[in-house]
Amino acid sequence: MMAEQQNPETPHLPDQPRNLTGSPRQALLDHLASDGTWVREELAHGTFEAWHFFPDGSAGSAPTHVFIQPAEGSDPSAVARGVTTTVLREMRPAEAADAAQLRRTRRAAKYPLAERVETLLRTSKRPTEAYLAAVALRYERLADAGNRSPVRSLVDITGLPLGTIKSHIQLARKKGLLEAVGAKAGGRATGRAHALVAEAEADDDR
Repeated sequence: MMAEQQNPETPHLPDQPRNLTGSPRQALLDHLASDGTWVREELAHGTFEAWHFFPDGSAGSAPTHVFIQPAEGSDPSAVARGVTTTVLREMRPAEAADAAQLRRTRRAAKYPLAERVETLLRTSKRPTEAYLAAVALRYERLADAGNRSPVRSLVDITGLPLGTIKSHIQLARKKGLLEAVGAKAGGRATGRAHALVAEAEADDDR
């Protein structure tokens, strides 16, 4: 069936059985096991539910995968009518994207050393290594949360001009505190960045 959909012009002779055993089962399992955010949406007055998947680090404003299934406790007669075009038209991927963004932002604010990172970003008067390490950690978290403009978010957090924040990000990269990781959006804070923030927190506790 899948092959037929992908190649609609491929003829099937009456005496030629169609192969209906192909399944993207493993690919689906791989996606289900990957890190990301799921958003549930009710369809057809709760008869079906759509699950929108947004991978971590995705810069897109739409889900990469959507799964539709009967909702628990649904009326069997309503489920029997199937996922019609009317049901599909009810889907709102943009609203699901907004919900995913909100969840990622909340999740990004909760991580080891989060309080110290925020303090460094808001109170540092000059770009010390500890401050630049905090920039690297917060930049990574904002990007992982799907933030479309982590640089501007850092401007809001620090109260510094856009040009200054851009230069601080470049300086963090130059000092080996923020590194690129393949196609990962935003990059990754290095182990040295984590260590510097941890040391700064320990100094505050003394």
